[in-house]
Amino acid sequence: MGGASENSQHGEEVLARGAFSHRRTLMDMWTLWVVAAACALHATEEYLTGWLEWAPRTFGIDVPPSFFLIPNVVLVVAALVLARIGWRRLPTASLVIPVATLANAILFHIIPSLVQRAPAPGVYTAVLLYLPFSSWALIVARRDGVPRQAIGFAAVAGVGMALGIVLVARAVS
Repeated sequence: MGGASENSQHGEEVLARGAFSHRRTLMDMWTLWVVAAACALHATEEYLTGWLEWAPRTFGIDVPPSFFLIPNVVLVVAALVLARIGWRRLPTASLVIPVATLANAILFHIIPSLVQRAPAPGVYTAVLLYLPFSSWALIVARRDGVPRQAIGFAAVAGVGMALGIVLVARAVS
C-alpha cells in the first residue's frame, strides 16, 4: 500500500531517469551560491591587485573605479538572485553566470597571464574559484536533469555576457 520502501524505489527511478530530484538538486545547487560568492571575491581581487591600471594596457579598457564597481555589484546581486531561484525553476538563466565566469576566467585572466608571462589581476580567484565551481555547477545541473538545450542557451548567453561587458567597457573608454 505505498509504504516508505515503495516511495524510496520511486525516488530512485526518478533519479535514474535524470529527472529533477528535490533533495539532490538542493544539495547540488550550493554551487550556484559559491559562484555568487566567487564573483564578489573575484572583483575584490581584481580591484586590490591593480585591474584598473592593468586593463588599459591589456584590453584598452580605461574606466573610472565606479564603472568597475557598479557592474560588479550588479553581477553579484544577480548571481545571488539566480542562485536563490536555481536551475529547477529557471535552468537557463541560473546557468548564465557560471558560464560567464568560466569565459571570464579563461579569456580575460588565464590567457592574458600566459601571454604576458605574469599573473593578471584576478587570475587566482579565476583559477581557484571560477574554474572548479562554475564547471561543477554545469556538470551537476546536467546530472540533475537540466536539458542540454537549456545548458547550450546558457553557454551562448554566458559567453555573450562576458564578451559584451568587455566590448561595452572598451566602447566607453
